Order: sequence, then structure tokens, then C-alpha cells
Amino acid sequence: MNVWRIHLKADSQEGSDQRKLCLEDKRIVGVGWPIEYKNIPVTWDEYWETAKEIYVDSAYYGWSTALEAMKNHIQVDDLIWTRGWHGNYFLGRIISEWYYETSETCAKADIVNVRKCDWHEIGTVESVPGKVVSCFVPPLTVQRIKDATINEFSKRTYNKKVGYEFYKVDNSGERDIFALLSTDGCEDALGIYLQVMHDYLIVPSSCKKYTMAYEFVLKHRDTGKNAVVQVKTGGISLNRDGYPDLDPDTNIFLFATSGQYYGEPKANVKTISPEEIRKFLYEQTHLLPSKMKEWIELTR
Repeated sequence: MNVWRIHLKADSQEGSDQRKLCLEDKRIVGVGWPIEYKNIPVTWDEYWETAKEIYVDSAYYGWSTALEAMKNHIQVDDLIWTRGWHGNYFLGRIISEWYYETSETCAKADIVNVRKCDWHEIGTVESVPGKVVSCFVPPLTVQRIKDATINEFSKRTYNKKVGYEFYKVDNSGERDIFALLSTDGCEDALGIYLQVMHDYLIVPSSCKKYTMAYEFVLKHRDTGKNAVVQVKTGGISLNRDGYPDLDPDTNIFLFATSGQYYGEPKANVKTISPEEIRKFLYEQTHLLPSKMKEWIELTR
């Protein structure tokens, strides 16, 4: 069983609500790239031979990748995530093979290459693993989420929604807490860690997204020394040399969940390992926000 995510944002005619069509009316998941067909039902061979003559041009980059996923790579009983209208997330189970949808409503919504899907609303970003949220950043229409923790979380979540154990959840493997924490969650984890373990105090007014260089400012409780933090999630690494404009007397704490840092070592640049933060989270769970505690319990 694999887990996917899809952007439901293809062009559609005025007055056609693509998300409503997929999530409520038709209970399907799909992509566009329609053709003028001769037969009903439209076979895959007819679709492919016609479509490649239309969409092979570079202006339609990504169409073959999306179609291959929808037709061949996604399997019945795979799970798929998407986003709804107001930042809410949905999780669905694929329940049919590919077919070409010929209805007028689907044509207007530009959803014609489809699979039937058992959709369930999960909630806003606070209810969704950070790895899932970050996978919606790339523009690729359909993408597989390759992460064992997300696989087990998605199965567990679907089981809870349907009220019985459709999927067998493997509780024996190690779970990665950083796959569940959002970017904001990782920033919270580092901020709490620095306050508890290193006697820093966060300056609340600095917790704004107005700078690309760091997330927020801290002051040391005893010395009054300034510090800033930079956090990156996923496979991103952090550069020790990337802060030339900051006062050299300011401590810079870098935390990459990948554990990857590069650049020349500097006295005021402190790199923090994922193992150090992970250990703190499990030992000091009582100090964490409620949602973070839930993620911790899921990975114990």
C-alpha cells in the first residue's frame, strides 16, 4: 500500500467547483487533459494514442507523469491526500481502476482521468503530519509520499474514520517524529528546548515571518546575549556560512531535521542534532503543546 498526494486545482470552466465535484458529488479523484473520443467507454489505448498527439508539446509538461500515476502506479486501496476549500485536508482510499469520465460536469471541471475514491475530511493543518503538508509545496500534480511513518499514520487515520481496522497497522517499526511535526512544530520544539536546556528566553515580537535569515530572536536569561535560530525540515541542509550580516557576538542555533550541515565551523554557530531534539521531546513531553504530545504518543 502506497500513500499519495494530489493537487485538485486544474483549470475548469466558470461556475465549476472541482473540489466539490471530487470530494462530495462524484467521490472521485482525477486529473484533466481531455480528448475528443469516439467510443464510450473510452479505453486506455484510445485515450493514450489521442492524448499524446495533443499534449506531447512541452507546454503540457507533467501530463504524462500525472497520467501514468493515475492509470498505472496508483493501485486500488492506496491512500491519497488532498486539500479542500479552506485549508482543510482530506484522505481517501482508491476503490476503482482508472476510467475516462465522460459526463459534462467532469468535462467542465477538467477532471476526466479518474479513479473512484472513498474520501474523508481529516481537518486543518494542525491535524495533518508535517511531511504531508510539505509535500503540497511542489507543483507536480500527483506525487507519492515515500515515508514509512506517513504510511502507518495514514492507515491508522483511515481506520479511525471508517470505524474498523481496514488496514493492518504495523506498530513494531520505528516512527520518525520529524515526519509528523510541521515546520512550525519543529520551530516550537527548538524554541522550547533552548528555553529549558540553555536558559534562553524567546522575544515574542520577533516571532514573525518578516525575515528569511532566522525564525525568532532569543535573549539569554543570565548574560543577556542575543541568539537567533534557523530551522529546516525534510532533506534540506543548513549552511554555517549563511549569516554574514548578523552581529558576530550573536549566537546562531541551526537545526536541520536531516542532521546535515555544511560550511566552516564558527564559534557563534551552534548546530543541533535531530537526536538531541528527539531525546528532549520524549523526556520532556509534559512541556509540549497538546498537538505535539499527540504526535509523540503515536511514535513511542
